[in-house]
Amino acid sequence: MTTEKINKSKGKKEDEKRKRKWPYILAILLLLLLLLLLLLRSCGNQHPCPNPPPSSSVPSSSVPSLDNTGSAEPGSSSTPSRQEILSRLQKQEVTVTDKVSAQASFLNGSKGTSGTWEVENPSSNTVIMQCEIVLDGETVAKSAPIYPGEHIDGLTLSRQVSSGSYSVTAAIKYYNKTTKAYLGMADYKIRLFVS
Repeated sequence: MTTEKINKSKGKKEDEKRKRKWPYILAILLLLLLLLLLLLRSCGNQHPCPNPPPSSSVPSSSVPSLDNTGSAEPGSSSTPSRQEILSRLQKQEVTVTDKVSAQASFLNGSKGTSGTWEVENPSSNTVIMQCEIVLDGETVAKSAPIYPGEHIDGLTLSRQVSSGSYSVTAAIKYYNKTTKAYLGMADYKIRLFVS
């Protein structure tokens, strides 16, 4: 065979291969185009139409009307700086120092018996404190309100308590000095001794 015939035969085979590839390439491009159109259509359906439908097609009860009361302020809003936000939060924060003795004791457990327990509300505080001794979920003694710069040395049993040594909760409730509004509380575990 001559070189010329071999080259012609190779050229015919390459042309046939190219002719066979074009339908596959066109099919793949059509599929990609179809997928792209489907994708665009599905993305377009996720967002509502910016133009509302004509009012005749929507029931009037479901269309909200504009409430024209009040007024907005002109201009854009000013975003507070980090320092301004921290300053506002610090003004709202209430820091309290408690001085509570770790034990309360009573000579007997009869209702009305006076006992010893020391609680101080330092003058640096800005709250009123009121203390309770809680045994098994029940208040057994309650102090008078303790203003900043005041203290108590004892309190009175408000119910009968059997003799013994108990682990109890000292509940310290805090109130606003001016408005007397409740602010919160702290709990401490202390010992209660009843002779």
